[in-house]
Amino acid sequence: MPNRPHILTDLRNPATTVVTLVAGNGYGKSTHLVALSTDPGHLYIRLSDADPDPISIARVIARALPSHPGNQLPYELSRSTVTERAAAAALRHDLNLHAPLTLLLDDAETLNNDGRRFFTNLLPQLSGIRWIVASTTPEDFPTRTLRLRNVPTQLITDRELALSTDEMRNMGLTDAQMELTQGWPAAVSLITLGDDPRVVAQELLLTVPDTIIPSLRRASLLPTWRTLDPVNTALNLTEGWLATALSYGVPCTRLDNDAWVPHPIVREELRLQLRVLPSEYASAQQAIAGALETHQPMAAVEAYLASGAGTEARALLERMLPTLRSAEQLSAALPLFQRASPEPGSPLHVAYAQACFEAGALVRGLSMAEQALGAGADPASTHALIGQFRYRTGNYELAVQHLQAAITSSTQAPPYALLAQLSLVYAQHAQQLTGDAAREYAQKADEAAYTVLATGDLTEELGSAMVLARVARTLACAVLGARQAGRESARLAREAAEVLTPSLDVLTALHQLARYWADDGDLDTAAELLALAVSMDTAQRDTALQVAVTRARLYLRHGDADSCAHYATQAAAIAEELHHQPALREALILLAATAVLPVGDATSIRLQRLRDRLGHERDVHTALAYLDQAFLNPNRRVTGSRLALPLELRALLLVAALRSQTLDITLSSELDFLYRRLGAGVINSYGQLLKVAIPPLLPGMNHRQTLEVAILRPMPEIRVNGTVLDLQPVLVLPMIILAQRGELAVSAAQDVYAPDYRGKPEQNHYKLKTAFKAATGHTAPLGSERGSLTLSGWHVRSDLNALSECPFQDLLRLYRAPVYARHDPTPALTDLRDEARRILAQRLAQWSRVDPDAAEAARVELCTRDPLLISLSRPAGALAP
Repeated sequence: MPNRPHILTDLRNPATTVVTLVAGNGYGKSTHLVALSTDPGHLYIRLSDADPDPISIARVIARALPSHPGNQLPYELSRSTVTERAAAAALRHDLNLHAPLTLLLDDAETLNNDGRRFFTNLLPQLSGIRWIVASTTPEDFPTRTLRLRNVPTQLITDRELALSTDEMRNMGLTDAQMELTQGWPAAVSLITLGDDPRVVAQELLLTVPDTIIPSLRRASLLPTWRTLDPVNTALNLTEGWLATALSYGVPCTRLDNDAWVPHPIVREELRLQLRVLPSEYASAQQAIAGALETHQPMAAVEAYLASGAGTEARALLERMLPTLRSAEQLSAALPLFQRASPEPGSPLHVAYAQACFEAGALVRGLSMAEQALGAGADPASTHALIGQFRYRTGNYELAVQHLQAAITSSTQAPPYALLAQLSLVYAQHAQQLTGDAAREYAQKADEAAYTVLATGDLTEELGSAMVLARVARTLACAVLGARQAGRESARLAREAAEVLTPSLDVLTALHQLARYWADDGDLDTAAELLALAVSMDTAQRDTALQVAVTRARLYLRHGDADSCAHYATQAAAIAEELHHQPALREALILLAATAVLPVGDATSIRLQRLRDRLGHERDVHTALAYLDQAFLNPNRRVTGSRLALPLELRALLLVAALRSQTLDITLSSELDFLYRRLGAGVINSYGQLLKVAIPPLLPGMNHRQTLEVAILRPMPEIRVNGTVLDLQPVLVLPMIILAQRGELAVSAAQDVYAPDYRGKPEQNHYKLKTAFKAATGHTAPLGSERGSLTLSGWHVRSDLNALSECPFQDLLRLYRAPVYARHDPTPALTDLRDEARRILAQRLAQWSRVDPDAAEAARVELCTRDPLLISLSRPAGALAP
């Protein structure tokens, strides 16, 4: 035992009247008391030398008191008729006679209730007397009562008596030995002597009554020991087993008033003793499992497995599957899946595969999922899982195949979560492509997302699916050049994602939105979304990849190419580890861009790295040649189409070209395309890095005119760039119809007016031009060609399209009256009304699947107000699936 002067200093503190040392055996309680007994005025008294009654205790104390002619206690104790009251009075007299005095009482656990009461009545009536009491449980000495009487007390437990890390390190213990002993002085002393520390536990248990040893063996399977625990009954533990163990000095650390944790060396020794009794070990584990099934199923599964009851363990694990949703939960359950050894075709095997994937064993998880599919596992869930695996490793084409197969196999109609995931895969795949292929996948993404968003279902279960669908629409709109629509979808996605419970889908959505807003030029929003994603982040490698890629993009948009290169290098390393080719490609392209920027290394190993990794791809090979020509070797001539280059590098080369070239129609067209496809943030960041002034007047997204038509209001209106268009009321509805068609040519206007309408189309065109000129300030906002008023360069938005996504309940608000009932029908107006009715009928059919009763009530009300709906809408029970 090392010299511990700080403990002795605390014990000698004269400001404390009663100090209690509470710990199991082997913590040095007696050692410290014996050390103090050499101090003047300190008397060491072993209470275990007395019977627990007050008279016997008084006799032991009397023998320890110094001789003095005035001592009364020896005389009182010599009388055969001595009473407890007389002995206590004599003891008080003698203690006061010898004051100041410190009594060192050891083995206080041997006191019974009468002994404790004896000290409770004695202590407050003394002055100049200190007490230092050692026991194995705090109930062995009445400190609570003393505190209520304002007697200064101090409690020193095993936490203070345990050796510190520095003390053990000075004694030569390794980290493993320190972890094993946890500062238990008796065990530490054995280790320093080269002995097995388990010996101290073995010798300690030999002193414990045989009647409770079987209970202690079974209790060693419990993480904590409690007096009132339902599991105690299941394990058939002897009544009073815990109190007895503590009184005999079994070392335990107290957690709260009722919970104790046995020292790991003692626990392990008890478990070793239990394991050599196979039948008792198995029955104890099964008893624990049965008691824990309801409230602690994971622990119950582990107990079943430990007992050898594999069938019961697998059955319970399978019942738990609906609750194992997050990556953390699956990773935590992985050891149980492994030990349960489920059959390949079982749902448990599919969950086992997902747990492997979430824990980082990507290849193994994918292989197990494909094995499960071949063994006849549920095709919907297994295809969905493999689709997610493929998506998270960047294989978008295979992800699409498996998600489509999962949707086809699903019994849910429609499977919104799968559709949302499919829409996002389509959208991200579209981002990797150019030309017609990109537009094709973007349109597929938009269609799949629309199916999810059109439900109007805002329940928690569909929350993440709705967010993914909006993110998919955001990315698809960007690919299709519909920047304003994408921005609105991104805003809605952000609002929804910020209030959802963290999940992998939500994290993916936040990262995609952060990158979208950064590319769009809103760096503050992007930074907020990234911070939120990082705060929710898990320890998964694929989410670490998302963080690295997103940070690289955001730093580049901030104009910090060096930080971009740092995180892009980090992303490339993780992407190679995960075999995520799209992320690797993106990271290397960002590295190539930063390599040639003024802050980068012009000799760049990054360019060579990109050549080595992706130089076989034609567009990357051509891009490297263009970068070399633009930044390193201006005299070099390059062949190959720039239109096939990665868009990030096209943006960089475009801004580089603006350094030396006048903005001609070719550059203007390219600039407009990249503004709409990538966003203003991309162009502006490269302008900042290359110190190039981006031309202020562009036909790009930020400078295009916007036309909004409000069809569904009681008084329809048209807004141009947010301002209501000043038209004669009789022209508003024809104008709305023409705007829906996207052109205002004379030939398109012939069927929009009622037969009795006064005026000629040519006159109407003049009035429209005048109104548009007043709203925009431009001389020819609709084009200068005679007889043609085109909206091809405008953003046109209609609230009619909002019917496709609004909550079902809003349909009643939007259609309280027949559609445009106050206007005489014309062919064009009839077409517009039918389009609104078609959307409404479709939404009623969707509503019927969610809430048939409410849908039927809405259908009846709407058909009453607009009888023409009857031909398109059927009763809820007759709706086609």
